[in-house]
Amino acid sequence: MYINKTRTYYVGTAQCAARGRFLILAQLRDKPCNAENTFAFVRSVAMQQLGHFMMGRANVNGRWLTVSGSYGNDGLPMTIDKLPQDAKPLPRELYEAWNKGEGWNGAGNEALAMRNWANATF
Repeated sequence: MYINKTRTYYVGTAQCAARGRFLILAQLRDKPCNAENTFAFVRSVAMQQLGHFMMGRANVNGRWLTVSGSYGNDGLPMTIDKLPQDAKPLPRELYEAWNKGEGWNGAGNEALAMRNWANATF
């Protein structure tokens, strides 16, 4: 999810978002899906509409990864092989808020707390 205001515009009938600071949640592959294995980092991302979805690319460890929707994976953490150097563990209270945030295919009611934490941390 974008953590700062980002200009949105249309090209024909497709919606686009200008490049901005985007919060990505990630978990390491082959580790349990839990609070201790949930990390966050911020990348510069521009998104555009592809069908019903907003998608873009983020450079993570020198590789371009596709991001979609909130947190990079339609509201869920991305699964990656190696954490980038600037990744920070997601605080347990934010993990619990995300887990109970009632978001479906996107951010839930935890979004403001996530945005505030990301801006203060990154």
